[in-house]
Amino acid sequence: MKIRGVHAFAACAVTFSAVALGAPAAVAGTAAEQPEHCVLDLGSGELSCAGDMSEAREMADVGTAAVVAARLYDGTGYSNLIGEIFATSPCTPSYDREWEFATLGPMNNRISSLRTYNQCDIKLYNGTNFTGAESTWIDQSSNLGNIGTGWSNRASSLEVS
Repeated sequence: MKIRGVHAFAACAVTFSAVALGAPAAVAGTAAEQPEHCVLDLGSGELSCAGDMSEAREMADVGTAAVVAARLYDGTGYSNLIGEIFATSPCTPSYDREWEFATLGPMNNRISSLRTYNQCDIKLYNGTNFTGAESTWIDQSSNLGNIGTGWSNRASSLEVS
């Protein structure tokens, strides 16, 4: 798996893993210049991050056949889009852990609301590598603080089904 596109002058000391798709990859740099927006391509296993979402989408180049699996937001009420997850096809309606991400990179502990699309659902984990507390399967939530024991700004890894 590759991580694409962090500006030459902007990067972060982050490791992102798509366990279902390949080995971990890393991007190095300074935390102060951390990219704010990321696109996860489930088909290729690539994470593309940039200073804004349109640039991250362009770098990801997921193709016209890709479908949106989820959108992740830094704020409640679906405000401040920080991540998009694209799949090669819609998810299955069962909870069968189709894809998993061991570390959320620049989105770690930043997700406050999320929406899923194309039959996908997301399960969040408090720790990296699917450790610690886990949420229920989430279709959408305008405030993750209201899910279970509260999941706003708490997720460090996730599964997509």
